[in-house]
Amino acid sequence: MWKVVLAAAVAGVAANLCNTCNGNGVCNTATRRCSCFAGFTGPRCEYVACPTGNAWWDFASAVDTAHAPATCSNMGLCSSTTGVCDCSAGFTGAACEFMACPACQSGHCISMRDAAAANDGINFFTSTSYSLWDADKIFGCQCSYGYTGYDCSQRTCPVGDDPLTTGQSPEVQLLNCLCNGCTGYFALYYEGFLTANIAPSATATQLTNALLALTSIHGIAVTLSSGTTVCSTTGTTASITFTNNGGDLPLIQIRSVLSGTNTITLSSKGAVGTYGGTSAAGTTEGLPCSGRGDCNPSTGICTCVPGLRAAFITGAGNPGILGDCGAGTTTACPTVLGKVCNNQGSCDGTTQYRCECNPPYTGAYCTNLLCPTGAAWFDGASATNTAHAVAPCSNRGICNPSTGTCTCQAGFTGAACDLLACPGSPACSGQGSCKTMQQLAALSSSNGVLIGATYGNTPTTPRRGTTTKSEVATAKRYSLESCILRSCAYGDDPYISGTVDEQQQILCTADGGFFTLSFRQHTTSAISASATAATVQTALQALASIVSATVTFGGGATTVCSATGVVTTVRFTYAQGNLPLLIAPVTDLTLSTGTPAITVTETVAGTKANLECSGRGTCDRTLGRCNCYDYFLSSDGYGNVGTRGDCGYLTPYSTLSTTITTITTTTTTTSTV
Repeated sequence: MWKVVLAAAVAGVAANLCNTCNGNGVCNTATRRCSCFAGFTGPRCEYVACPTGNAWWDFASAVDTAHAPATCSNMGLCSSTTGVCDCSAGFTGAACEFMACPACQSGHCISMRDAAAANDGINFFTSTSYSLWDADKIFGCQCSYGYTGYDCSQRTCPVGDDPLTTGQSPEVQLLNCLCNGCTGYFALYYEGFLTANIAPSATATQLTNALLALTSIHGIAVTLSSGTTVCSTTGTTASITFTNNGGDLPLIQIRSVLSGTNTITLSSKGAVGTYGGTSAAGTTEGLPCSGRGDCNPSTGICTCVPGLRAAFITGAGNPGILGDCGAGTTTACPTVLGKVCNNQGSCDGTTQYRCECNPPYTGAYCTNLLCPTGAAWFDGASATNTAHAVAPCSNRGICNPSTGTCTCQAGFTGAACDLLACPGSPACSGQGSCKTMQQLAALSSSNGVLIGATYGNTPTTPRRGTTTKSEVATAKRYSLESCILRSCAYGDDPYISGTVDEQQQILCTADGGFFTLSFRQHTTSAISASATAATVQTALQALASIVSATVTFGGGATTVCSATGVVTTVRFTYAQGNLPLLIAPVTDLTLSTGTPAITVTETVAGTKANLECSGRGTCDRTLGRCNCYDYFLSSDGYGNVGTRGDCGYLTPYSTLSTTITTITTTTTTTSTV
């Protein structure tokens, strides 16, 4: 009679092991486990899966191999009820896969990929390609003309030639145009501004006027190699001299909609024109405030040293309207309260009268301070897949020249804003420590054994600068990212029968000295060659990675080592699965009759499943406690009721109101399962 009742009860249990998979999956009748439909997860498909993206940080799987797909890109917390990621500050996207743009107060947001091709002559000066892992993940600001800063919140000051230097020449660029019966027009782009349409029959004066209408050009002189029009049937080169823009300048860009037989190109940096003339890179200075004043980034106005003028300058050393401190003269070195160069630099008091400041001081008077620099989080590539050049405040903060300190965008930290701020308040929620990806690589493991991975030690390997930039939270028994969520106990699936414990044998041939045993990065205290089985067992069970094990000696031995060799069998009774070998160095053992030896071999490979909550319950990540499904309880690791805190005991009786005590490696709690 009782057998019939028990059989009926067990049949009822089997019917409930999968339940209906919450309508979000299919139950495997052989294993009584759910296979979830796309978008759902959990032992019974009770959770909504969050989207994934390339991880902003993770543990390297090999040398310089990282950023594998991860839930919420490892930069946010997943809500298992909604499947929505709650992203850390500074990140956005369904999977937190994008580094959020700053406000871009006077500009717009673009990706690293688009920045590489932009070549706008203001923010980016090369047209190339960028396709590394972060090409479409990191975004930044492309500022409008006259604005600068990582968020385009600062004003640029006028740039001009130092009026006290001589022997320099202006920039000359060449426009080469062949137009044989062509029609249409072209326009010229320079530093954020586009000219009105220019006809191929335009004169030198008309080309000059079109260019002078651009805010970014302060003075132009145009001459033609032949004829009277900028284009001709035999070809004409128009020589464009920048009379008032100082420095080695970006190339004018052509926007052509000419049709018919035509060729229109630009030459610069010493190249010879197609139809005459030679271009030249400018050798004048192109300095903010002409190097003779300090720039106020809030207003974009120069404060000039005595003798130089800002209000009416042309950029060529004559009075005008540029405001660049580029006109006038001086016969005295800049002083602050009677101190030449603020006592923080030197000055040539004979011809130049300009301060050469001692680092980290800068400015016309050496009163400003340079801010720390770091690899830019966002910038334009300088060549194919070459980006993240060094920049003040790593292009994720504003420099305060009065103090030389960076004010970082939310989500970034470090003196140079060069680190991702660790989430949580306090950092890592007080349950972990911050590590860089370079540091994390040293902790990368497989089955608990360090794999020897590195990240960032090979400078020629293309990757984004996360080597030392990504600070993340790491903690045991807490999930990564912010360490705010706890992990739960792991155990064997009680529905799977015939699983066994891992067993390993130690063969020790020695009659003196000592050794240690290491397992998953934990090492015992010194074990004497004459130690008993109880002593070895106590040493192993003191390791957090082992917790519980049995130790037996073979052949009637009473010590762990002998001159003829002793075989010790270690059975792992807490750690489950196919485990890595114990590590036993021979260094400190001795043998009076020869060379000591100690080896470890696996005799029985562990086959227990080692699943969180045994795969038969859900984890309460606030408490780190398993909420077992009906008919499941905490086990002893052998299919019996016990105190592991997993859900590894299968009972024929409903457990909805059963209360037991569960024990983890770090805490003891009472739970209802």
